[in-house]
Amino acid sequence: MTEASEVVVKPIGYNENPSLLPTPAKEKTYSALTFTFMMFSMNTNIPMFILGPIAAISGLDIWQAIIGAAIGNLAAVIVMGLNSLPGVKHGITFPVHLRGAFGFKGVHVMNLLRAAAGLVWFGIEAYGGSNALALIVLYAIGMSVADATIASFTWVIVFLLFYLGSFVIVLRLGLKGIGKMADYAGPIMLIYFIWLAWWMTTVPTFAANIPKLYVSTAGYLSFGFLTYLAVQTNWWATVALNISDLSRGAKKWSAVWIGLIVGVVLAQMGGTAIGYTLATLSGLGFNALPQIVIVTYAPGALAILLGLLFAFLAPWSTDITANSPPVIDLLMNTLKLHWKNAVLGSAILAFVAAPWWAASSAPQYINYFTNWASNYGILLGPIAGPMIAHYFIFSKRNYDVQKLYTYGQGGFWYHSGWNYSAYLSVILTWVLSYGLAYIYPDQLLVSFFGIPFPGGVIWYFAVVVSFLLYWAIGKATKEY
Repeated sequence: MTEASEVVVKPIGYNENPSLLPTPAKEKTYSALTFTFMMFSMNTNIPMFILGPIAAISGLDIWQAIIGAAIGNLAAVIVMGLNSLPGVKHGITFPVHLRGAFGFKGVHVMNLLRAAAGLVWFGIEAYGGSNALALIVLYAIGMSVADATIASFTWVIVFLLFYLGSFVIVLRLGLKGIGKMADYAGPIMLIYFIWLAWWMTTVPTFAANIPKLYVSTAGYLSFGFLTYLAVQTNWWATVALNISDLSRGAKKWSAVWIGLIVGVVLAQMGGTAIGYTLATLSGLGFNALPQIVIVTYAPGALAILLGLLFAFLAPWSTDITANSPPVIDLLMNTLKLHWKNAVLGSAILAFVAAPWWAASSAPQYINYFTNWASNYGILLGPIAGPMIAHYFIFSKRNYDVQKLYTYGQGGFWYHSGWNYSAYLSVILTWVLSYGLAYIYPDQLLVSFFGIPFPGGVIWYFAVVVSFLLYWAIGKATKEY
């Protein structure tokens, strides 16, 4: 086996993008604590605290909300953990990892689907952070809470430009101090919301609204719970594919698993519980955006401004570390843009993807978020199955890294760069997913611009079926 620390020999004339080269063993520095903190920081942002209100609005009690968070995130973490091993063991990136299952040219379509999903999340986070930034400025110049809340949506497009501009400056100029500060914004915001929830329980007006157990109006097989479960799962369905981009810096596979369980599953359960509690205490319902809860109920100007600052920095840091890299990778490796131009290009695309054109109020933003997060699993689930099957079954947990970088001769070149078995598996999974959605239309069939497609918890079905199909087709054709 060619280890990540060895020099990969490539055919004469083949220029590999430096960003795709394996991480040398000496540069693997992430311990379990480091990886946990990284995942925790990525996890803690504005949408994390919207998950609780979504559960409350769907008629779930707080216990169901926490159980749904545990199940949904654990499912995503299992796929993440399995897809992280090639990064840990071989130091390879997500696009290189994809080559094993889909071929040198086949990776571009799958990378595009992953980048598209990340781009929408990029826009959602940017919109939320820009709204928080707008509230900071409007409140600071003396506007009342009610007026600032309304105006923040009116002026959000202006602050979106500032948000994305600061993103470009930091990534292009490498202002590590600002980036480091943003890393702590998420965990601090979690602590802030714990304090805010505790403070609200000490006020008699709010204390009467403390969440009660076993008051659900929706069962575990209801449309409301399954939609909520899909949102929780799809939260990490993107990173479940490109986790090797992060795990390639980990010293041990166990460090990744610890980071995923603590920084994703447990953190998401806690964040969901806090978001649910704040939504219930405040009685805001569909208006329970974290930044609106802060500006409406935090005690005093300093508490409001600090909370809004964290609400701006938390999604900003998540966009830098989780949502923008796949988009930047796509622009660099498919369109061959240089780093700085790819960063600028990703910001422009995020501006288009941000829902300033579709959400002019808190209820519209939450509805947009819910519709997207609960229904895009069909894009990414079918990709995960072949990735896992190829590495664990056909490659037996051991890639010859040399072949992953051998362009046009041997290696994973397949049919002119395309692995037909993998693509056939994905296409058949889409077909079967449509069939299942039509069998259970009330739970799984949704519409996008009048076009029906499988949504909800279809991700679970797609991962398992694509795994089994690739295993069977690859074994039959010996194309692996």
